[in-house]
Amino acid sequence: MIAAVDKRNINHKRAANYLNKNTGLTYVIPFSVIPEVCDFINLNISKEVEILFLKEVVKNFHIELIENNDIERATEIFERYASLEINFSDAVFTAISERLKTNNILTFNTGSYDKMMPLGFKKFNMLV
Repeated sequence: MIAAVDKRNINHKRAANYLNKNTGLTYVIPFSVIPEVCDFINLNISKEVEILFLKEVVKNFHIELIENNDIERATEIFERYASLEINFSDAVFTAISERLKTNNILTFNTGSYDKMMPLGFKKFNMLV
């Protein structure tokens, strides 16, 4: 998400192009990602861009709320992949992906997700 809004990001063009070319897809964003992206935008870009981001998220994404079971599963993921540099958002993202039974993800964080095996799949399918 940060790459799509931050023109200085090395992956900005790839992210923006992917989203612009694939408007027919349903994108799911865990709620936990929204505050992270908003904080980044507010601190590094502007409040105006943060407001635009929120309007676009509501219009173009399905916001997936975090359930108690997702936090339990995220804790298991933290323990299993303790050697990887993942954070809460990464672990919850993985838990929600498993709950929704999908391995298709949009991320440039291939280092961590390449090494993780979501339940029901051999690996994540990186769409960009």
